[in-house]
Amino acid sequence: IAAVILLAASCAILSCAPAAVEAPDSGHTVWNTAELFKPPAYEWIDRTSPIRSLYYKGAQFNDRDTRVFAYYATPGSLAGDPSLDRKLPCVVLVHGGGGHAFSEWVEMWAKRGYAAIAMDHVGCGPGGTKLHDGGPGQDNDAVFFDVDGPPGDMWTHQAVSAVILAHSLVRSFPEIDPSRTAITGISWGGYLTCIVAGLDHRFRAAAPIYGCGFLADDSAWTALLSGMSESRRTAWTRLFDPSRYVGSATMPMFFVN
Repeated sequence: IAAVILLAASCAILSCAPAAVEAPDSGHTVWNTAELFKPPAYEWIDRTSPIRSLYYKGAQFNDRDTRVFAYYATPGSLAGDPSLDRKLPCVVLVHGGGGHAFSEWVEMWAKRGYAAIAMDHVGCGPGGTKLHDGGPGQDNDAVFFDVDGPPGDMWTHQAVSAVILAHSLVRSFPEIDPSRTAITGISWGGYLTCIVAGLDHRFRAAAPIYGCGFLADDSAWTALLSGMSESRRTAWTRLFDPSRYVGSATMPMFFVN
């Protein structure tokens, strides 16, 4: 995966989406990127261990504030030498379905000279324990069937917000070079990476792994989406299918399948 990011950062090797895909109008998406691009409030749980942990403020869910849990590591935190942490490139790591924030993932990247942050985007804290003030889980209702409700309460909205806010947070850290950040995600994390790449042009590279769009046309979720009414399926695709967003990406992307 490290090689993927390095390749993606150095050259634009793939077109992001077919030319026929309509790019989203930033004024008509369900994400307020002007707010998401501001560093969120945060608090350290552990800022002295080699792999650190923290909470940061997430998007509103059901008219209440949320917290997002994340692991964070740098070459200096692993070595116990803060002098190593100067103008670091940083990778934002997005887990897949059934996953949570993985400390091993940030450790792997920190060993390779990067800062790295891995957040939980299913409303859980350390060890996958559900937070009382976390966002939604990733059940089919939250992902698909609740599309008739407020878009901001859908899992995709919450998860994309958590990813962009994590990026805004690390860009504010003094040890990070904000001009050298990248994102990678696996499976549902790859799905999220495709959407985020189209919304957050501050990233210099993106590498979705097993991530794609056009879920209603040909994916493991085609049958589920086909079982929805045409109006609900159309609404979900318009709001939350990566094909609506990835064509707006401006950074090099490397798709791994």
